[in-house]
Amino acid sequence: MNRLFFILIAISLVGCYGVNSETSQIGNMNPTCLDSLAWKSMCEEHSIENITDSNLISRVEDIKNHFIKPDYILYFDEEPKEIIGCDWYSIRVVYNENIADQLLTGISPLLGNDDQKRIRNRVLAEIMKHQCEEGKKETLEAMKKEVPFADLHENYPLKKRSETEEVILQSH
Repeated sequence: MNRLFFILIAISLVGCYGVNSETSQIGNMNPTCLDSLAWKSMCEEHSIENITDSNLISRVEDIKNHFIKPDYILYFDEEPKEIIGCDWYSIRVVYNENIADQLLTGISPLLGNDDQKRIRNRVLAEIMKHQCEEGKKETLEAMKKEVPFADLHENYPLKKRSETEEVILQSH
């Protein structure tokens, strides 16, 4: 009986290895010595309340209601304009109309490595403003690292909007 139990556990662990090799996160964060009010300050500085474009306002609701449910949402008004949903340890979801007309995660085929790295580093640059010197050094090193798997997902099926759907959306 013990042998059967051991075999089942081993098979389960091996099976999980493939599942964990992909992640929906856009970027990883593990900031050292982050000020306890950092996220509050960043959310105030990059407030979604500053959004005036109706399309972007509706995307904020999409991010709030996304299945990932980010804890913090940042709006960057500087180009490229984007809305980024994060939790304490990762960048989870983004909307940037220059990349796609939908929310994107780390496994979205429309979000390539360059954009994924840029988005991660954009958030990390804001985090650095709220770190001690040791933390800033670690974050600079983290900014040099590659991002998880974005270009590997180019063959995943993703429905793009048809021209008819675009015309309908633009008329509203």
